[in-house]
Amino acid sequence: MNIAVDTLKASTRGAHWFKALTQGFKTVEGFPASIWVADGQIDQQVVRVITVVQDTNNLFPRAKQGEVGLLEGWSLAKVVDDVIQADAQAETKRAILCLVDVPSQAYGRREELLGIHQALAGAVDSYARVRLAG
Repeated sequence: MNIAVDTLKASTRGAHWFKALTQGFKTVEGFPASIWVADGQIDQQVVRVITVVQDTNNLFPRAKQGEVGLLEGWSLAKVVDDVIQADAQAETKRAILCLVDVPSQAYGRREELLGIHQALAGAVDSYARVRLAG
């Protein structure tokens, strides 16, 4: 089955869950519009919640329907790296809850030329490093 990218509808489940789980949380600013981040507590456990949402104004056309692209990959890596650094000396590390509901990777020639594989590998690497950091 061959589905044109334009016919895919972006899921809003990540945004809905993010809003439901982060009421009263502190929003973390400084990321692209497609990356939502908030810090707070769930059941007395400090947690950082992250999700990727649709940004129809994304600089990269292939990532306008909620796909994970260059900006999203590098931003996810930074969000997690910030937790690693902030909790490095903490006795109790915070939990990370990443709500993932995206249609795909942002496939495109421009994205490939600019290193989408490196951006997404950076995100994966940060998740592995945070796990190793406790």
